[in-house]
Amino acid sequence: MDFNQPVKNIKGIGAKREAILKEHGILAVKDLLNIFPKKYIDRSNFLSVENFDDTEPGTIKAKIEKISSNQFMKGRQSFFTLKANWQDILVNIRIFNQPYLRKILRLNESYYFYGTLKKENGQYKMINPQFVLSRDPASFFEFEPVYPLISCLPSKSLARMIREILSHDLWVPADLPKKIRDDNQLCTKAEAYRKIHLPKNFNDAEIGIQRFKFDEALKINMGIFQSRNLNQISDVELSYFNGLDIFLNSLPFELTLSQDRIIREITAEMKSKSVINRLIQGDVGSGKTVIAVAIACLLAQNGYQIAYMAPTEILARQHYQTFCNFLKNSGISISLLTGSVKESEKKSILKALAEGEISIIIGTHALIQEHVDYYNLGLIITDEQHRFGVRQKGQLFLKGKNPHTLVMSATPIPRTLALILYGDLTLSVVNDKPAGRKAIKTHCYNEKKLPQIYEFVKEEIKKGNQAYVICPFVEFSENMENISDIATVYENLKSDFEPQIKVGYLHGKMSAEDKTNSITSFRDGKISVLVATSIIEVGIDVANANTIVILNAERFGLAQLHQLRGRVGRGESQSWCFLVTNATNEDTIERMRIIVNHHEGSEIAEADLKLRGPGDYFGYKQHGLPQMQFLDPITDLSIIEETKKTAQLLLASGEQEMMICADDILHSFYESVNEIALN
Repeated sequence: MDFNQPVKNIKGIGAKREAILKEHGILAVKDLLNIFPKKYIDRSNFLSVENFDDTEPGTIKAKIEKISSNQFMKGRQSFFTLKANWQDILVNIRIFNQPYLRKILRLNESYYFYGTLKKENGQYKMINPQFVLSRDPASFFEFEPVYPLISCLPSKSLARMIREILSHDLWVPADLPKKIRDDNQLCTKAEAYRKIHLPKNFNDAEIGIQRFKFDEALKINMGIFQSRNLNQISDVELSYFNGLDIFLNSLPFELTLSQDRIIREITAEMKSKSVINRLIQGDVGSGKTVIAVAIACLLAQNGYQIAYMAPTEILARQHYQTFCNFLKNSGISISLLTGSVKESEKKSILKALAEGEISIIIGTHALIQEHVDYYNLGLIITDEQHRFGVRQKGQLFLKGKNPHTLVMSATPIPRTLALILYGDLTLSVVNDKPAGRKAIKTHCYNEKKLPQIYEFVKEEIKKGNQAYVICPFVEFSENMENISDIATVYENLKSDFEPQIKVGYLHGKMSAEDKTNSITSFRDGKISVLVATSIIEVGIDVANANTIVILNAERFGLAQLHQLRGRVGRGESQSWCFLVTNATNEDTIERMRIIVNHHEGSEIAEADLKLRGPGDYFGYKQHGLPQMQFLDPITDLSIIEETKKTAQLLLASGEQEMMICADDILHSFYESVNEIALN
């Protein structure tokens, strides 16, 4: 059976079923084989009275002693009950919506029942177990794969089609060379499909799963190393470095050790004419922007242009203001280009940019539009890179001749995921904060404490400080009546705080002009309390704001709460964060506990990953990485590390088999990336 053979050639698939499969993008044998079981049923797992897990299913052998003569109702569901003797213990078995089974089940007969056994108030019970007569188990104890639901295709139908494929010899292209398989104790790819789809037990399935984990990790590492190997020598040539020291000496503060180290590392790489492709990661308020300004200043002094792309207009304006403040006496021209810039002004900016009159352009997606031309683009800086897709970043890169790239991120990324998501970048971590910064004191309360919290805010404002109040929603919704919204909270605070304390608001539905006015008023101290949505999580930097109150804190993720908290703590006075929630479930309480007890983004990210699981934690599609079906970044870090050596071996080898394998894997990688980019 050929891996690429059309599904219509599989026995049992007629025109009707072929059409159903086609609707779901299942066109070839490989598409069916790549629908993997979501779980396995192991009915050979017998439960014991002394030790059983009431969260995991298992099998008991029990004799039916009583079958209820009546059918009962629970809501819209009907059911009947059995009493079965299991090791001298009576088990109550409830069967829902299958009244015909009362005529099939037999009194005084022993059956194998498979389901989840629970013990409540001394009573044992099972709900809707699978069963078979104990004297005729047939295939009951076969290890059974369970497939995801596809409309009009039950799990058992998929299983039958896949069994039919695997009843033949299977030819699978692009297998790993035997040396690599032997060195890493891996089965062939064809055997891996058999082990996963037709396993005899969990150990059998695990052999196949390990092969696919290895393949996924290898494919990602191959793509990463190939990206690193391309364009190693930069077309950007620098000859003047003295201006960088002049800029750094003009700063009104001393650089932290990590800021100084990273700037020196980047300039050393530039002197060696290496292409810079670096991630600068640092917690909120750690001073990453100064590094970006310093490197931009160096490139501009050497006649190159710099494009700084931010995900939101608010953040773009913030960076524009910061760059202008730092470089006001440098003679370097800086412009802002966003979607809200007036057409006449935009034409003027585009003309100046194309003619080289603008050295630093800061903006949003507007920077990558087709009609935006650069005179001599030498450096690209992207902020909060995970908010941009692969294609967007690529479009900006193509506007220069092999320009340098800096990626800025304050979003806490777990170390395990950083190895995958940013493997093609040199990682620089800003792990110290500017002198004088104090840890933000964080507390979590329920809404009953809000009056006291607002009194605390008033006292802080009397001392000359400012505050944020964060709401999940902009407007009131009847469906979410217990969730705070901007409109209601703003009106309530106005009546409570004004006229002594001025209250303003900010949210995404406002016009660009109104947003700018609101932020400017807050930054200038004309507004003391800013009621806002999570729109402020990036792009607002007001050193005088020292208190943030986050309402319905359970509505925000851990990384987002950490980012929001980072809006304060930027000055020298003590800062405060109040998380307000009425939620009582254990998951929410644990998340709040993590934020209260941890202040480092890396620690919060690791905890967040453990709580949420790897899934799509950080938007693999946004990064242009293939979705991982088997690889778990939490538990499979060793596989990611091991496959780095194999990736390097494949790329460096001159052996034909190795070279063909490398080409096949890279083709698969870029095919996945292109598919994601187009979507």
